[in-house]
Amino acid sequence: MATVKPIDDGTPRSGRRRIVRGNQAGTTLIEILFSVVVLSLVMVPVFDSLVSGRMLASHRGEERMALKLVERKTEQLMQAGFGSAGSDADVSSTNLTAGTHPTDPSIVLNTRGDSNSSNDVLGRLTWSVQTISWPSSGDSVYVKHIEVKLAWPSAAPRDSVLLTSLIGG
Repeated sequence: MATVKPIDDGTPRSGRRRIVRGNQAGTTLIEILFSVVVLSLVMVPVFDSLVSGRMLASHRGEERMALKLVERKTEQLMQAGFGSAGSDADVSSTNLTAGTHPTDPSIVLNTRGDSNSSNDVLGRLTWSVQTISWPSSGDSVYVKHIEVKLAWPSAAPRDSVLLTSLIGG
């Protein structure tokens, strides 16, 4: 079929018609398939990076919370003093006798912002105390070496934070 060119008769361009051969206008199926493939090759890494970024941000939040909890527990133990002893039932204890404390180390690390406790990230907060002494000009010096550790999740710990301190007596 031949192309017909209209005669310039002064009519507006929008009123003109142009007859075009078959493959010269429009989008072919191959072009559409190629566009879909290119778009999918670009979108998969972008989506993957968004998911990875969200997971990394969540993990960093857990690490910050764990460090705060360990620092807070270390401060509590230091305020309790060298000779602190007593109940060793849970993480609220300030027992500084030699050994590993408490008997129930469970602690909530992250509530995930909701009231559903099945979503909580649980950890195990423990501290170990070791008394160290050395002689010093006729008198012995005593200190307690304390390691406060929080490992999470409690079922199969993959991460942990450890803080070491000395308390003089």
